[in-house]
Amino acid sequence: MIALITMHELQGLTAQQLGELHQFFTWLLTEPTLDEAERRHILATLENIERAIGQTTWPSCRR
Repeated sequence: MIALITMHELQGLTAQQLGELHQFFTWLLTEPTLDEAERRHILATLENIERAIGQTTWPSCRR
């Protein structure tokens, strides 16, 4: 089972690291053997990574 990566876990990563994670999880989506739960975890993780990338790009917008 593929674990969900939370926003808390992504905090403190550089834009480079976040980009590499995004690329990896995007690649994982192409795996034909994924079940529906794994697919949902990957999509949620990608969403969290994209949010973290946005926070890295615009740090003054953090809440």
